[in-house]
Amino acid sequence: MQSDAISRRTAISLLGGAGAFASAATSSRAAIRLEIGNYGMQSLAAERALALIREIGYDGAELCCMPGWPSEPARLDHEARRRIRDSGIPIPSLIEAFNLVAAESELRQVPGRIHAAAEFARDIAPDQPPLLQTVLGGKEDWAKVAGEAGIRLAVKAHAMNACNTPDKLVWLLDQVHHPALTAIYDYGHFQVVNLSIEKTMEQLLPRSALITVKDSAIVDGKIRFLLPGDGTINYRRYFGKVKEMGWHGWVLVEVTRQLQTEPGYDPAAAARRSFAHLAPILAEVGLR
Repeated sequence: MQSDAISRRTAISLLGGAGAFASAATSSRAAIRLEIGNYGMQSLAAERALALIREIGYDGAELCCMPGWPSEPARLDHEARRRIRDSGIPIPSLIEAFNLVAAESELRQVPGRIHAAAEFARDIAPDQPPLLQTVLGGKEDWAKVAGEAGIRLAVKAHAMNACNTPDKLVWLLDQVHHPALTAIYDYGHFQVVNLSIEKTMEQLLPRSALITVKDSAIVDGKIRFLLPGDGTINYRRYFGKVKEMGWHGWVLVEVTRQLQTEPGYDPAAAARRSFAHLAPILAEVGLR
């Protein structure tokens, strides 16, 4: 009987859709809550990164489950997970990297990594496990694995991937057609192919459980990703459209690997600068 109850609860949470996830995440506070992850803080212990994120003023944090990061599930024992859970800082999302064109030996590891992330998610936030975001993922069987494990798999379009526009991502979601698979809206990947904020939001935001923000540019013929505010995206226009569409949920600041590997990169400075740019705009627009 207990397993049946868990199954029903899981099904209800997964079938709720992107809007249900977003609304639940923000029901007691502002329409938009701002998070940043330790993906851009690989040099910091997980608990130090969380303390820094809270100190800066972010509302929540994303934890990176990729191999080699301090928050990789295999590195965090029961006590470490309890400390994260008891810290009080919301963890609305986790991040992994599943590559559809990887070698077969790597692809065979993906279901196990999804299960490890799901167990981690339940350990640190049992009442509302964070979703698991990935860029190059979205196979039907991966969505099924995530759903059976009680978490949602969120995928984005990527400018350097075949799935690089909102219509292609919507097509992917429709083809997989699984309640555990949802979208991420990340305009930084659409800016470089000259798509508008308004059109891309109208296409994708209703299907999205998470917004990711970063700027982008073409430098010497190559795509370059930047911190939010370091490029040309007009975030007043951007969040004005979010407000107009009535979307509520978490907005994640992404610090890309390009930036992390630059000489002199400072994870704390990057997190502070991004917050200093976005937080006043969100307040001005009336979303935070």
